[in-house]
Amino acid sequence: MDFTSIITHMNDHHTKELVGLVKKFGNQSEPRNVVLESVDFEGLDIAYAGGSVRVEFPQKATPDTIKNAIISLCMSVEQTHDLEAIKQEIAEFAKEFGSGVLASLSPSGEALATYAPVIHSEGRFYIYISEVAEHYASIRANPSNIELMFLEDESKAKSVILRKRLRYRVSARFVDRGGEEFESVFARFVEQSGGAGGIKSIKAMQDFHLIELIAGSGRYVKGFGQAYSIAGNGEISYLGGSGNPHKMGAHGHSPHAAR
Repeated sequence: MDFTSIITHMNDHHTKELVGLVKKFGNQSEPRNVVLESVDFEGLDIAYAGGSVRVEFPQKATPDTIKNAIISLCMSVEQTHDLEAIKQEIAEFAKEFGSGVLASLSPSGEALATYAPVIHSEGRFYIYISEVAEHYASIRANPSNIELMFLEDESKAKSVILRKRLRYRVSARFVDRGGEEFESVFARFVEQSGGAGGIKSIKAMQDFHLIELIAGSGRYVKGFGQAYSIAGNGEISYLGGSGNPHKMGAHGHSPHAAR
């Protein structure tokens, strides 16, 4: 396939979009002299004053799909900066999960990675875990040194290096058994899980504890050039536009330029 017509068309009619791609994927705040140098079925090579950036498609294109692949890349630039939409997307992404990955610190100071079912109730995260669980002692000992992550399944991701992930620093608050909050959240747990797998039977077990994981700051990564910082108050900011943080390869391309 001859890519010359694509290069000419982009440089003649879509300079604004090329500039946007360099800002997003090259983390350049005000790139100058931006031109599309080359195209292949895996991505675009865009040059600008002082450097160049390789922008890869999420999936390898074909002669039939390359036009739409380029359009999708260009459209993603504007979507990247729609922070209200991203905030809503983050909330919906978290709700897709019935469990999450937990990182905690043991009483002896060792890092521990585990998982636990996560209960979503009124915009808050809860877990219901046993004292026998390995992470229980960690949470008790270091309740303010925990992270919670929701990680997209590999089978759903466009690539193993493009798995969406949402991570929060959280602090643990133990909920008293028998109170209104306990009853309400556990009812939500049953509703969310369908009540199968012995969930109803563990409600009365005294070695189980309901714990709210209070979300603080965090990060949401949805793909190349699409990383967002989450402040403790829930406000979202785009991470980019202030210089390329990645090391450059031998030919001026960042090996991770579109991260």
